[in-house]
Amino acid sequence: MAQVYRKLISEKLARICGTNVQIPMTALQFTYQRATRTPELSMLAQYLGQGFDQKSFNRSAECIVKDDEHLATVTTEERSGKKWVKLSLDTMKLIQTVLERKPLQEEYNTATSQTMIVEFSSPNIAKPFHAGHLRSTILGNFLSNLNEFLGNRVLRLNYLGDWGTQFGYLALGVQLKGLSPTDIHQDPIKCLYDAYVHAYEAARNSPNMHEHAMNIFARMENGTADDLDQWQEYRAYTVKELEELYRRLGVCFTSYEWESQYGVNKIAHVLETLKQHGLLIDQPDGRKVVQLQQRKIPIVKSDGSGMYLLRDIAALMDRYNRFEFHKCIYVVENGQNDHFASLSEIAHLLCLPYAAGVEHVKFGRIHGMSTRRGKVVFLKDILHEAQQLVQEKQRESPYTKTNAADDPSVCDILGTSAVIINDLKQRRMKDYNFDWSKILRMEGDSGIKLQYTHCRLASLLHAQSSAEDIMSTQCDGSSLVEPEALDLVCQMANFKPVCYQAQEAAEACILVAYLFRLCKSINLAIKTLPVKQESEAKKRQQRILLFSRAKLVLHTGMTLLGLRPLEEM
Repeated sequence: MAQVYRKLISEKLARICGTNVQIPMTALQFTYQRATRTPELSMLAQYLGQGFDQKSFNRSAECIVKDDEHLATVTTEERSGKKWVKLSLDTMKLIQTVLERKPLQEEYNTATSQTMIVEFSSPNIAKPFHAGHLRSTILGNFLSNLNEFLGNRVLRLNYLGDWGTQFGYLALGVQLKGLSPTDIHQDPIKCLYDAYVHAYEAARNSPNMHEHAMNIFARMENGTADDLDQWQEYRAYTVKELEELYRRLGVCFTSYEWESQYGVNKIAHVLETLKQHGLLIDQPDGRKVVQLQQRKIPIVKSDGSGMYLLRDIAALMDRYNRFEFHKCIYVVENGQNDHFASLSEIAHLLCLPYAAGVEHVKFGRIHGMSTRRGKVVFLKDILHEAQQLVQEKQRESPYTKTNAADDPSVCDILGTSAVIINDLKQRRMKDYNFDWSKILRMEGDSGIKLQYTHCRLASLLHAQSSAEDIMSTQCDGSSLVEPEALDLVCQMANFKPVCYQAQEAAEACILVAYLFRLCKSINLAIKTLPVKQESEAKKRQQRILLFSRAKLVLHTGMTLLGLRPLEEM
């Protein structure tokens, strides 16, 4: 859609200015001007190249629109101190371009596409998946979906915390509580979490317990602990429970990876590399630290066990050896900013050729995420609560189909959609308060609103046409000249530019806000452009074509956000 106009104008400008002008997709903005009944394409003048200046504007503008069936006129205007170029578009060509049956997804191109690693979610094993992990999981999933959609190769890594002193505590807790394998198997995550908490509390009252936990982990690092087999079982229990949550959130991973892959006895070469670059300093107490510009960062403890930063350095180097990535993106909350700043600085000091590709996508925190009873909960409790609340609302609504209200899977998808969109519509660096009364609204901008509009389109198309009918219909823009139809066409033309804007800013809220605008245009068009009641067959067919393309755009956008679009609710 939009890429047709981007290519067209870029090629014309290159001929006019004598330079290779490439207008970024993010610069394009399609609108329908009701006053003039004209669709327009606007962009900042700065994107048109230095050769396109005010002095030569009239000549350049004439060259752009001359003998072109897509473009009519070119004008400029000042807005907010910036110069904008506005191109009025040929209505019929715009409709044809937007409604033609081309796939929305970009193809992978070996010359321009990038390989990206996105590390997200990354909870610790043997602990319930807390609501605090929600933002990393759904934002990381969105960024992975979006970059893949725009033609990049994306590797989605879930780097689980299964190493460190906390696992000494876990093993100690199992010992102190006298838990058998049978006890653990009955309710693994709860049982193991309770064991960890028990050991931690015991250590608060007895320093010897803390030393005991540290010694257990030190033996694990050296491969001499006698409970490594049980630790492997704890990992398997955790992954099994996580996979059900990820399924509900529409999340999948290329692979699960582990901190334990980079135990200190496995990454001696990393310490040697740091030493060769003069970054590693031995401390009198046996610790090893890395000297950065402003501070010293510990990476090996006095007992010889490695720290989290050392494992991240090793993981970064290993990932490049395996995947030769262009970018390695860490989707982790803002509280870890210093950690990833240190990782990036160390990568640059080591002169790693991929250091510039290390990127920390940070985000704020959710406050007050609890059930209606005020209980602080784990994420599965939040999703269960959302499912129940949706079921109650569905049964109360006169518009709900009975079978949908009684279908737990439909209510689960609706509740999960509400939770996901409530988060993704916020700017990622913003802390926000979780409020049940807002996220499940039908009338406001919510995940349920998106699902409702998609179902409305699905119902209309199912009742009035078949997939074969739509595929055989040839586009004729002369039957789609109503303002509501043209406004919807312009909204759909904006889909790709919005996707690129969201990618550039790593902000899901840009796409969410666009989908709300799209839904508004769709619902207005459905109201004013009837299909069943339209007596003229040609208009009926063209409206069906319009709504089928709108459904595809909405479905694609929802899927990028991690939603599972429903056909009925």
